Amino acid sequence: MLRLRQQTDRASSRAWSGWPDEVYRRQRFQQRLLVVQEHLAECLRIAPSGPLRIISMCAGDGRDVIGVLRNHPRQNDVRAWLVELNGESIEAGMDRASKAHLENSVRFLSQDATDYATYRQIAPANIILVCGVWGHVPADERPQLVQGLSTLCAPGGMVVWTCGALRGMARPRAIQSLFRGPAWEEVRVSVTLDTTWLVATHRYAGPRAEPPTSGAIFHFQRGIGR
Repeated sequence: MLRLRQQTDRASSRAWSGWPDEVYRRQRFQQRLLVVQEHLAECLRIAPSGPLRIISMCAGDGRDVIGVLRNHPRQNDVRAWLVELNGESIEAGMDRASKAHLENSVRFLSQDATDYATYRQIAPANIILVCGVWGHVPADERPQLVQGLSTLCAPGGMVVWTCGALRGMARPRAIQSLFRGPAWEEVRVSVTLDTTWLVATHRYAGPRAEPPTSGAIFHFQRGIGR
């Protein structure tokens, strides 16, 4: 079983080789990046004073977080944990963080973003990024992911998420509806200029909830859209 898991991990890593450099050459991903950075900068602006913890799930090379923190007045308040399995992306991200002099603020964690155990030492967070993730979440596990986020988020913390809208707004709106209710408050919702992405920020208004020590937050699927 362990050998099979290792083979699967290596195959998955090869499948993501060259990402995100490849996709960020595309205008629609550039637009998504800009809007995500706007949302993150706003979260930092309205967050309470003092230390802030950021978690980015499936972080790629972290250019969204690093691009904001590079010149942000609160960069010294932040400890960002960027969860990513692809070694190429991690190496590129570490180089990007070093060039931005953010080695003390940004840390990459080479672990499975879908596993609760990954977050045992880094949650709860004040800001969680879930960007480029929803398209890989099975439809029947979407509520499960939202519930998982409530256990990884500090009370009053915020979640920034994206969902592709190339096939229309039905899926983004369905996910948006999962954040309605007493535990979540909508802070901001944006659509990219080309209308191919919805980007949203929600504040967690519920009490502190301890996450499970192990188990899947969701089961990652390739090839079902972003």
